[in-house]
Amino acid sequence: MRGNSAVFNQPGGNSRNGSFYRTKRRDYVLPFLAAALVLLGSFRLVGFSDLGLPENVSKFQISFGFIALGYLLSWHFAKRLTWLMLLVAAVARIALLPVETGDLLNRRLWDAKILEAEHNPYELAPNEERLVPFRGENWESVPDKQSPSRYLPGLLWVYSAFEEIGNPEDWFKSLLVVVDLALCLLFALRFGADRAALYAWNPLVIYSVGGLGIDYCLYLLPFVSGYLIWDFWIDQKGGVSVIKASGGIGSALGQMVCVSALLMGIGAAMNVLMVPGLLWVVWHVLKRSGIRAGLVALVFAAAPLVLSLMWASISLNVDFSKIVAPEFGLGDRSISLIPAMVSFVSGASLSPMIFLSILGIATICMVHTCEGLERFMSFYLVWTIALATTIYPWSFLLLAIVGVGSGNYVFRVASLSVFAYFGAYRIFGDTQVWSMPWTLQLLIWLPFLFAAAHYTVGSRTKHGFYVHHF
Repeated sequence: MRGNSAVFNQPGGNSRNGSFYRTKRRDYVLPFLAAALVLLGSFRLVGFSDLGLPENVSKFQISFGFIALGYLLSWHFAKRLTWLMLLVAAVARIALLPVETGDLLNRRLWDAKILEAEHNPYELAPNEERLVPFRGENWESVPDKQSPSRYLPGLLWVYSAFEEIGNPEDWFKSLLVVVDLALCLLFALRFGADRAALYAWNPLVIYSVGGLGIDYCLYLLPFVSGYLIWDFWIDQKGGVSVIKASGGIGSALGQMVCVSALLMGIGAAMNVLMVPGLLWVVWHVLKRSGIRAGLVALVFAAAPLVLSLMWASISLNVDFSKIVAPEFGLGDRSISLIPAMVSFVSGASLSPMIFLSILGIATICMVHTCEGLERFMSFYLVWTIALATTIYPWSFLLLAIVGVGSGNYVFRVASLSVFAYFGAYRIFGDTQVWSMPWTLQLLIWLPFLFAAAHYTVGSRTKHGFYVHHF
């Protein structure tokens, strides 16, 4: 019980009561104060969400400041207040539903509508003449009108399935909120409400999901589910070697490995950046548990991605060479770290494939050197963000996979510092030309680099988070 050491070290009298009252205040006052700030900021943010108006930008940032302060206080959350964590997470997201949907979701919904009308979104760009009859009130907010779809068919299949149910423009953001709350509950069941609040009360998550309708939670939910199964059943019990010791892939533990690989595979089928996590799992099972176990894990891990690609190849005649990870494409109003530095020094922009190739080489090295999945995913995601040519604020949501469980400061700091991105909308509103000043970029990237360095140094110690030595 908290406070026992303080009680036993205090002199007589009423010291026992005073100690427990102080503990109770800390456990309840701070969480409820944090909850009030998060809700206040969320409701206030709705009125200033139109960043096309330069005068809204500063008010938007002040509203974000309330949520950020509540988020900082939530780092001292109590494990047992799961109900408060979920309630505030739900209300904050619901409060932002009136915010205008972001361009990303509008493009997904457009492609699903075109596919439902028996046209091929991988061949026809939105501005094609034959697609003019399908233009609705959200047409102006559809991005990349001159380019066909370039994301994985698995994600398009999910949207097309919802398109068959009804008109998703009216309710899809509400569905994303439900999925995101399920992810919050999953984190709470595994790590407790104090860790889950790092995601549930995260201002970046609240604004991205409830406001803009960013769909990252659609593949984070299955991938994180598989990751947590691996974390609990494998990493916490001694690493991959325990699979062979427990009876191989046919044992109860081996079956949990298959379930974990399948769930992570479902997430990877919707975002290709998750595939290296599957490669790590399959390689380490193969290396430490034998060829049979490795091949079985490979079948479960690759099945969702392979089946979705087969569907796209047969039904849509997709050219897979044109499908790239969103973070390694070319997008408007995006930022980058290493590619921007290289472009500044050389005076020319290099192809995204060069940075993707560098990431591929680094990933192969990390697969061999990182003995824990958490350690591998942490380094891999940091390098992905550092090398990506197209980074938006919601790209940092990928860090939630490992940031919640370990509580590392990369996820915490990046979720706050990235809101400097929205400060550029004041310049955009004045000039009608998107410009991200280097001062705002420093506010984003310097905290990210310091936090990444802190994690790198801290994880090398023998007490580092889930670093196993076999």
